[in-house]
Amino acid sequence: MNARSTSAMRRRAAALLALALGLSAGALACKSPGAPADAGALGLSPVPAPAGLIAEAFLPTPDATWARVRALVGGPAALLPGSAGALAASLLGLPIAVASEIDGNVPVLGAAVEAPGQPRPRAALGIHVKDGGRLIDQLTRGEGARFRAKPDAATSIALLEPLQGTSPVALGVLGNYLLVAESPGDLTTLGPYVARTMPQAQVPKEDLAIEIPRPAIEGPVLRAARSAWDRARGPDGAPAATAVPLAPMVEGALAVLGDLERARVTLVLDENAHLRVSGTPKAGGGPASKASTDLAVGDVTPLLDLPADALAGILVRDRAASRAENVPKLVDALAGLVDGGLPPAERERLGAAIRAASDARGDWFAGGLRIDGAGPTAFVRAAVGDRAKLEAAIQDLLGTAELPPIKAAVQREGLRVSTGKAELPQLEGDVRRVRFQQTAAAGQPGGAGASPAPARKGAPGASLPPPTIELLYLVRDDGLFASVGNDPGAGLRSAVAAVQGESLGDVPAIKAALAPLGADIAFALVVEPLRLVASRLGQPGAGDPAPVVIAAGAAPAGAGAPAAIWARADVAAAAIRELARLGGAF
Repeated sequence: MNARSTSAMRRRAAALLALALGLSAGALACKSPGAPADAGALGLSPVPAPAGLIAEAFLPTPDATWARVRALVGGPAALLPGSAGALAASLLGLPIAVASEIDGNVPVLGAAVEAPGQPRPRAALGIHVKDGGRLIDQLTRGEGARFRAKPDAATSIALLEPLQGTSPVALGVLGNYLLVAESPGDLTTLGPYVARTMPQAQVPKEDLAIEIPRPAIEGPVLRAARSAWDRARGPDGAPAATAVPLAPMVEGALAVLGDLERARVTLVLDENAHLRVSGTPKAGGGPASKASTDLAVGDVTPLLDLPADALAGILVRDRAASRAENVPKLVDALAGLVDGGLPPAERERLGAAIRAASDARGDWFAGGLRIDGAGPTAFVRAAVGDRAKLEAAIQDLLGTAELPPIKAAVQREGLRVSTGKAELPQLEGDVRRVRFQQTAAAGQPGGAGASPAPARKGAPGASLPPPTIELLYLVRDDGLFASVGNDPGAGLRSAVAAVQGESLGDVPAIKAALAPLGADIAFALVVEPLRLVASRLGQPGAGDPAPVVIAAGAAPAGAGAPAAIWARADVAAAAIRELARLGGAF
């Protein structure tokens, strides 16, 4: 590795170190009765928070947390520095001798402010050292001196300026804190608050804790979320075809996010990694307060009832009232895919079909993905409220594909849609088929009279979608079952059989990963990434169990606790190690 690439890597790593703890959130300002006194800062009284403060974060035990990170990552991490002090010295381009001056048993502190007109918030990091004066001497005196100390009269920060070249970040010392930021201006703006006020705050128990106040949520957090959603939508503001099913859910989530009073983010590392996010709704009965009381929640039983060979599974719960509210949004999203929109009569028929299906189904649906020699196949099981009405509603919904504007839109995509009955041996019930057949390239003339598209050839190893895809579905009293993909017959049979037979609940790793979720789940996703990759590489059944779980839910106020909206992610250590290995993270 040449000197230029090494320098660039250090600049990026040091900037990440300086910003990572400060870009997300809030204000922890409660005095801890057991907070250790900082001898180097005894004469430095607290200062007010800087204007626009949006982030305050704690890394309570740097050395212990870094040791847990190295253990989770495994093999490649053995080549990294063994202590947080050595890691900081390496990333910041400091002499390795100063690593012993960094106190890995005292919290690293971070804060950030929103900077109008800047592409991102400005942040500063405070790393506790054993003696600030001694650190300055080691860096500025003797033959090995690399910096000169330039006192800032307004803040008393000793700004460290490199004697030669440039430093990857701005450095300074105040009391017993080595301050790190992107620029000297960030140091003088945020440094006094980090070194003089934050050491008095209550120290959290997690490996990393961040609190996000309302200004941060209403400002950069909400803007970033809306920007990500805008990128998923079409240029005219209508969702792209792949985003249509998610449109009501995403819009609802953005409304809840904008109605939070504050949020908290924590990271706990043990044998696995656990990320938690919780939000407290504003007063006044807005979307977040409503979600905390009205959101449909329950346990993960429907997810555990999916077939045992599922490599990914998802569970979504929703109430009839929320589904009814989302019908117009879904109609708008679908109508946006039709050139010129839908005329009122067709729009009303589409809305009526969606509304009827929404009313007739139950309050949850679960889906999964399997991959075998035939390729990927997805399956779904949904709760049924009224079987007869749901069967009729599905037929009405499929019939809307024959409406002229919708049919024309389908033809422009080079597709033909047909429906009928399907015969599946050993499966009782009226199985129906929906066939999507490619008739021509997208944007080219197609339709009923067009010939099916010929088989396509791609580059060796390329994965091309089949020219015909079938969806099979079956409505029974115990659920709506459906499957689509390379082998929908097998997918449908396995989804039905799993209810009484072998299921994900019989897979120890999955059952253990989902057990902590409890009974207030509105959304849950479990993925087996190592087995999924092995299956995609043509080795179904290979790969170690290493589930990744993402979930969200809500809890109303009660027993002295405020209402809360929450989300969590739990990642198995084996998945982290494989990600580090494949991604070349180290």
